[in-house]
Amino acid sequence: MKKSIQPYVLRFISSNTLLSIKRRYYTCARFFKRGVPKLEIFIKVDDPYSFLLVQALPTLEKKYRVAITARVIINSDPVMFPELTMWNKHSINDAMHLANVYHLHFPCSATEITHEARSVFTASCAVQQKIDEGASWTGIAELLLAYWKGDHIDASSSIDEAALEKRFEAHLHQLSSNGHYLPATIFYDGEWYWGVDRLDHLERRLIDEGYGIQPNPQIEFDKTYASLLQPLNFSIDTKKCAEPLTLFWSARSPYSYIALLQAVKLTTHYGIPIEVKPVLPMMMRGLYVPPKKAIYIFLDTKREAQKLGINYGFLADPLGEGVERCYALLAYARANNKYLDYLLSFAKSVNAHGVRADTDSGMEKIVEDAGLSWQEAKRHLANTDWKNEVTANQSDIYQNGSWGVPVFRYKDIQVWGQDRLFVIEDVIRQNLTLHKVAPIDKAMHDIRQAVGSSQDE
Repeated sequence: MKKSIQPYVLRFISSNTLLSIKRRYYTCARFFKRGVPKLEIFIKVDDPYSFLLVQALPTLEKKYRVAITARVIINSDPVMFPELTMWNKHSINDAMHLANVYHLHFPCSATEITHEARSVFTASCAVQQKIDEGASWTGIAELLLAYWKGDHIDASSSIDEAALEKRFEAHLHQLSSNGHYLPATIFYDGEWYWGVDRLDHLERRLIDEGYGIQPNPQIEFDKTYASLLQPLNFSIDTKKCAEPLTLFWSARSPYSYIALLQAVKLTTHYGIPIEVKPVLPMMMRGLYVPPKKAIYIFLDTKREAQKLGINYGFLADPLGEGVERCYALLAYARANNKYLDYLLSFAKSVNAHGVRADTDSGMEKIVEDAGLSWQEAKRHLANTDWKNEVTANQSDIYQNGSWGVPVFRYKDIQVWGQDRLFVIEDVIRQNLTLHKVAPIDKAMHDIRQAVGSSQDE
């Protein structure tokens, strides 16, 4: 696609107008069939997110008029998982965060359990058999819990393993042909919803289409973001809270764009420093991102940004020269105390305003919107000192179990994903409570704040 028209095509593809047209088509088709929404779910026994999703299904059935069918898969496309071992380890730790916030089950002992391929296949057969028999989701969740506890699971002796293996492969083909690659996904009339993380989007759609069982249903699965940035009910000694929030960030990553804006809000809210460490995009590190994965991420970022009130979609992909030009000016921006302003200007310009960073006119706008001089900045575009910095940042996240960005780190806690800021906020609030201002000191603290404010006026 020509770079000059790419932003306009992407803006149309991600537009609410096109989304509304697609949804009306499916709504009309369903009306003539007199059917309820059919949710097709793809689960994988050794995938932690699948276990959590199955536990959430009774809530969906209780709140919405839906018909749910589930299909088991046992394999994953290795092309979609460039660092599969790291992904598997990360997903277990990450599932514990989600289980905690939604009060779901996930055994702590799961990190110590190693499953052989045969046990995975046997458990998959047992789960598919339960689904075929019409077992409750609660019953299926109990079977998955036993698996994650390391208990031995037997499938019925009467099952045809060869036939089931073919079904599992057919399910994987169906997942792929409909446009996705991850387990723990729900396919509903042309759109995908991954894990409990994206159930809020599904709920919002079902509510808008009138499928709530009770009047005015409230979204259940929004707890990872709905309560962010709550006010503190105590004063703190900011001099003792100098620990920064570190964000590993890519100039090309759509999720990094959201992460940067949200991290700035968070650190401003709590009065703590932020440190942004750039890394190269995956495709500039030799990691392949298939088109199917790229388009899902793009559309998912659009809806994630929209729910947070962030503009996104008029995207001029900076891959290659655009990223290099961005990073070439990092040192210049730092030297002029405009580092964060520059990153914000670049991120917003590229992701929301279709500004091409591979052109001088585009970079001029980005630089000047950050309060910097283009005449000075353009002399630094050939700078390559950033490469050592970026390489060191990439090594840092790899050594700590991550390969993609955005990654947040605060003290000794590291999480991956723009939708994991709630974990970091919890740690920040816990840290701030250790530095409460004592009652007597609070009065002096408030006086100093008032004096400081009056001097600023």
